[in-house]
Amino acid sequence: LEEICATMDIPSMTSNTYIKNHDIIGKKIHEISENVMKIAGEEERRLAMENGDIDNDGIPMCTVVADGQWGKRSYKTKYDALSGAATIIGYRTKKILFIGIRNRYCVICQRASNKKEPIPKHVCSMNWSKSATGMEADVIMEGFKRSIEMHGLKYDKIIGDGDSSVTKRLKESMPYGPKFLIEKIECRNHLLRNYGTKLMAVIKNTKYPIILRKHIQNNLKRFRFAIVKSIDYRNNLQNQSTSQKI
Repeated sequence: LEEICATMDIPSMTSNTYIKNHDIIGKKIHEISENVMKIAGEEERRLAMENGDIDNDGIPMCTVVADGQWGKRSYKTKYDALSGAATIIGYRTKKILFIGIRNRYCVICQRASNKKEPIPKHVCSMNWSKSATGMEADVIMEGFKRSIEMHGLKYDKIIGDGDSSVTKRLKESMPYGPKFLIEKIECRNHLLRNYGTKLMAVIKNTKYPIILRKHIQNNLKRFRFAIVKSIDYRNNLQNQSTSQKI
């Protein structure tokens, strides 16, 4: 901020003023986010009722898309991010229904610890003490548990990546009771990526005949193209419900 202000030749605000305004704006953003998610939930609920997606208890059901994000990339080797988040989005509306954040670090707590001083009173951002890999599953589970409270909805299908930890956590927690099964659907992008990774593993594995490995290598794009077109074909079929297309 100081660099930007200096470039425009205007005085910059003091650190105390910045922190004060940061807190005010942060609270407003939080309030607006809650309202936006509430409106999105009402729309998703209305569409579910219009399509007759209601369970035996009379609660509307909808399909959601969920995924996690971290403060740094792991490159599949180093899972040590200090912060992470996960988002649940309604399939029909493409709008956010829930977002959660997990932090393993608080600068104020850490600064006091380094100086061996008492921790001052503050709004602590640290809310996670386990590994970074568990952040996504924990947030998504929380979103499912709060879906009825927040939106009056049950999430009966979840579209996501191939991460089995999310599915395992949902099966263990059973957010809607033991009789309600949540279906996991792998999204097209992750499915193609995982499919390509496994084909590459076959190509590099010398226990398979060289003629087979060369054939797969020469037809990788054709295999991927066939899957994409198969999905497009099903999505474009007439007289199909949303659940059938998924």
